[in-house]
Order: sequence, then structure tokens, then C-alpha cells
Amino acid sequence: MANNSTEFPMCSTKITTGIYLDKTNDQVFKSIFLPSFIFTLFMFLIGGPGNALVFYIYFSKWRKTTARIFILALAGFDLINCFFTMPMELTVLHNIITFDYNPVCKVFRYITFMMNHGSSVVLAAIAIDRYIRICYPLRPQLRPHHAKKVVILALILAVAFAWPALLIYGSQTVPIPIPGKPHVCIIGKTCLYEDGYIHTSYPLIFSLSLLVGNVIIDLAMIILYSMIGYQVIKRGTSSNPTPLKYRKGSTSTLSTDDNCLGDKRTEDQERLDNLQTENHNEKHVYSAPEKNTQKLTKQSTASVRRDMFRQRSLSISSIEARKSQMYKTTLMLFMVTIVFMGSFVPYCVIVIIRALDKSYYARLSTAGKAVYNVFLRNYMLSSSLNPIIYCFLSIQFRQQCKDLFDRIKKRLL
Repeated sequence: MANNSTEFPMCSTKITTGIYLDKTNDQVFKSIFLPSFIFTLFMFLIGGPGNALVFYIYFSKWRKTTARIFILALAGFDLINCFFTMPMELTVLHNIITFDYNPVCKVFRYITFMMNHGSSVVLAAIAIDRYIRICYPLRPQLRPHHAKKVVILALILAVAFAWPALLIYGSQTVPIPIPGKPHVCIIGKTCLYEDGYIHTSYPLIFSLSLLVGNVIIDLAMIILYSMIGYQVIKRGTSSNPTPLKYRKGSTSTLSTDDNCLGDKRTEDQERLDNLQTENHNEKHVYSAPEKNTQKLTKQSTASVRRDMFRQRSLSISSIEARKSQMYKTTLMLFMVTIVFMGSFVPYCVIVIIRALDKSYYARLSTAGKAVYNVFLRNYMLSSSLNPIIYCFLSIQFRQQCKDLFDRIKKRLL
């Protein structure tokens, strides 16, 4: 179908449908967007099953802790990215100049931004939680009900900051000149900035707000994790590896959030509680009147001292074990944060370059355009790599995965 139009002055005749449009779409896809398609497909194949596995294990096997709730929230955001955003991205890429579904495009871009904004807020909350637990272990800690409120707040903020995407994104008209045929263009449609917003400042403002928001959150997380790292190194090089403030206070601040799977307490914890009760009773014995103290035989006194020494040793050992587990969990969540920062900031920079220089993309070579479009989808890395991070840095997660696969194999065989 061909018609005349003054909408694009260089195109006196434009082709909007038919075999020419389909052939051009295939050519553009193969020459520029095929690497992006392969990259997105690879992220989908890793992230989809991986995040489903993370969500299942942390939901059904993990103790109810703040770390569990935060990880479930991240896995939920990543699942939506993997099973909605990525398939939509694959569809857009494969129909790069024939995708003319304006409402679908708006919802697709909006959900993409909303999920990434939600992840940013949750990661910031994780950094604060880790900072309090390691740097101020005797202060009030975030509990599961606090974590749930943080996740709800993250969703509210994500909705509030992502809504401009519903306005500025949509179907964009793409004129493609036909070589050897002056003034004849193929007019395609793609999912990008809507035509009415291309020559306005709104895309730039939206992109700058994304970058500024991410930089602020990233700097805050870098500062928090730097202080966490300083405390860990400081305690590791201290002549007394178990700080006095841990031994004076309750050990419960270290026990409930980073420990183990399941709802049952460990045997060591039960023994520790029993010994603490014994020690409490022993303190009453020592504080009794002098005539009662004199009734203790040398043998019973020695027994009490042995129990006190055993309790102290077990208490220190238990604290050290919990500290070690807490540090491992913190390292795992820190790596998740680093991957998120490393994947989303490049996307923001590319989007700002595109908004500042309208002709930047057109000046790129074919290979340059291919690389540009791969980096434009770099934000998908965090959604797909998180399960791999959990697998490498969490022994308990690996064990649960192994147990699950063993059960599946037994049922199949």
C-alpha cells in the first residue's frame, strides 16, 4: 500500500504495509537486532526457571525472616520481568518495525520500569538492614512485619515514579528510505517514545530522573556497604574476635534472621538456652545469703564452674557461627546489589544520550547499532543473574536445590 504524505518531507511516497515492509523488517532484525534477541532469549532461559526456583525454595523451605521476605520480593519482581517483560521484548525485537500496538507498548514499558524501581527500593532496604545488623547489632532490628511494609512501600513508590512511562512511550513511526528509490520510504512502527513526545523535553526529563534517582540510591548503598565492610575487617583483625558488646547482650540479635532453613531450632541453640537457664539459677545461688553459700560442697562448686565455662564457650561458639552466617548472607545480597547497579546505570546513560542527541543512533554503523541495542537491554542482567548468585554464595540454597532435583528424579524414575 502506497500513499502520499507531507508528514515526512523526504518521503513523497510511503509504504506502510505489504511485502516490502515485511522484508525490510526481516533485514533490519537480522542485521541489527538479532544479537539483542539472542541476548534477551538467553536472559529469559536463565532467569525464568532460576527465579521460579528461588521463589519456591525461599517461600516453602526458608525460615520467616526479613532476608527471606526481601529475597522473595526481588524474586517476584524478577519473575514478572522474566515472564512478561522479556517475552514482550522478544516480540518487539522480532517485529521491530511492524509492532503497532500502542496500549500494549505503554503497559509493557510501564511494568518494566515499575519492576526495576521496586527492586531499587528493596535493595536499599536490604543495605539498611545489613548495616544495622552488623554495625549496631544491639539496636532494634528490622523484623519480618517491617520487611513486608517496606515491600509494600517499594510497590507504591514504583507505581508513583514509573507512571510517566504510560504517557511518553507508545507507537513510534519509523521512516526507512529505500536505496535507489529517492523520496520513497517504508514507514514502520515500533515500541519507543510516542510520536507526540519525540521532539519534547519529557523523554529527557524522565531519563534524567531515572539516572539521578539511581545514582542517589547507588551512592547510599555504596556508603552503607563500605561501612559494613569496614566493620567486618575491623572485627576480623581485632585481637578479640568476639566483641564485648555481643557477650554482654542477648545473642538473639544474631540468631533469628540469617541462620538456617526450617522452623526447628538447632541442637546447639537448645543446649545454649538450657545452659543459660542453668546459669540464671546459678546466679541466684551465688547471690543467696552467706549461710546458703557455705552449704555448697567443693564438688558442686566445681560442677557449677564447669557448667559456666561450658556455657560461655558454647555461647561464644554460637555467636561466631551466627556472625559467619550473617556475613555470608550480607555478601550474597551485596553481590545482588552490585549486579543491579552495574546493569541498570549503563541503560540510563544510553537513554540519556539518545534523548540529548536525536541523531546519535542514526550516525552509528550497523555493528554499532547492534552493540547499542544490546547495551540498551543490559538491565535484564540483574533479573537473570540473581539465582546464579544465590547458588554460588549460599550453601543452604544449593542443598535445597539438590534435594528438590533428587526428589524430582526419584518421582520420574
